[in-house]
Amino acid sequence: MLQLLLVDDERSVVEALAETIPWDKCGIGTVHEALSGAMALDILENHPIDIVITDIRMPGMSGMELISAIRSRWPLVNTILLSGHADFEYAQQALVQGSFDYLLKPVSDEDLIHSVTRLVERIKTKWEQAASYQKALYTFRENKPLLRSTMLNELLTGRTYSEEALADKLKLLELPFTAGDELGMLVIRMEEHLSEMAQRELALMEYAICNIVNEVMQKQFHIWHTRDAHDYIVILAVSRQSPLSSGRGDQNKTLLEQYAAQIQSNVQIYLKGAISILVGNRGIFPYQVREIYEHSVMSMRKRMGQGQGLFASASDEPDTKPIHSIRSLYEPPTLLSLLEAGRFEDVERKIRQIFEELLESAGDQAVAEHLIEAYHVLAGAFAYIIHKNGKQLSAVLPEDSYRYFESPGFSTVQQLLDWSIRVLHCIREDSEQDLKDNHSTIVRSVKSFIDRNLAGDISLPAIADEVHLHPVYLSKVYKAETGEALTAYAYRIRMEKAAFYLRTSTAKVFEIAELVGYNNTAYFIRVFKKYYDVTPQEYRDRLPV
Repeated sequence: MLQLLLVDDERSVVEALAETIPWDKCGIGTVHEALSGAMALDILENHPIDIVITDIRMPGMSGMELISAIRSRWPLVNTILLSGHADFEYAQQALVQGSFDYLLKPVSDEDLIHSVTRLVERIKTKWEQAASYQKALYTFRENKPLLRSTMLNELLTGRTYSEEALADKLKLLELPFTAGDELGMLVIRMEEHLSEMAQRELALMEYAICNIVNEVMQKQFHIWHTRDAHDYIVILAVSRQSPLSSGRGDQNKTLLEQYAAQIQSNVQIYLKGAISILVGNRGIFPYQVREIYEHSVMSMRKRMGQGQGLFASASDEPDTKPIHSIRSLYEPPTLLSLLEAGRFEDVERKIRQIFEELLESAGDQAVAEHLIEAYHVLAGAFAYIIHKNGKQLSAVLPEDSYRYFESPGFSTVQQLLDWSIRVLHCIREDSEQDLKDNHSTIVRSVKSFIDRNLAGDISLPAIADEVHLHPVYLSKVYKAETGEALTAYAYRIRMEKAAFYLRTSTAKVFEIAELVGYNNTAYFIRVFKKYYDVTPQEYRDRLPV
């Protein structure tokens, strides 16, 4: 839905248009109001306005001056001019300034709706064309290096594809890799001043190092690289010459080690910085990418530590069987990130995935330690989100669930799973109640503000400013809580209050108009008749004596 700005120095004109036109049916989601050109420019600075409807004759900055400023600063914003004078010169200036339409005041609802609807359709068509195939193709080519890097990072962290999907994506990204290829891996850690660079400089250094890698290795290997979560540069290498059956595996391993040493030397000479390189084990693409990567990172940590400019090969390590951790505990998105985002259904899926993995390892001699590991990760995440929400554990959790934090009482995988789901449901219910209470408070504040300021500015931006919320968010919250649009509520309250004054007082129609926020009596009569089907005077005349 688009955002529209109404500009007129007469408050009653602006408010009447905002309240009586069914903007949502025209494709408009939010209506902003301004009483001067300067106020309009301020709103344009702070909101993504799509359409401006402005009067021409205003004190200070005229409508023509306003659309000239809009054209120079926000060329994508469309304008419609309103004028009380049928002057050809005005219409001609409007066309020169690129205004979409020129309407005479008083403009009928039908004419304004027709003009805005046509403009909305034109805007939609324009953006659909901007998102056309050619534009998408150009954008794709511009971002291809990033897309390649992202895909490799996904493979490193365990993302799987069907054979068909993998082949299609590799073809799309123009990567000469095929399922079943024998692969090698280099993991490069930048040392000394290289690792202390700002992110932009670090990206340039990564680019320079990868250029050296390509220069050294491209004749023998297809190269694919990325920078991982540890800021290591990970290089995937597949021989250009030999499949697995050719018997060149040992030769390729030797070549990789020779090339790695050469890369290390060239970085020192040409980039004046040190790097450490680990040559990973060989494996099969894409099935063993993650396994090789994780083993390489572990080897980097164990064998190189904080040393500078080191070189190692993972295949030189003794063949030991490590105790595996529960992968899904740490795979992104993490429990913490899902809880912070309030994605409770995804959190429950994540928890069940963790426990499926625990159940699969039930025969493992380390299952007891896996349970301890899982408990501490889960308990830490739950305690963190409860405390971040400003609550104590005992205030959110029932006593039997709270006791687990003081003295864990599980002995099986199922018991820990049951406890985790119970705690999650308690956190979700507490969070949803907080949200409901907060929304109810917002609605009460809005209604109170409207009641106190009925004769003044009760436009959506003014109300949003009072409750310190974005107008779009405020509109959605109010509609969700009450089932009624906020602007419709303000309009209804004004009309009901006007009817009350007509029934209970002898005040003149123009006085009642001012009491409910309309400085222009003619506009008040118009909107009152639109609401009640009779004029204010006819409404009063029909009352029983």
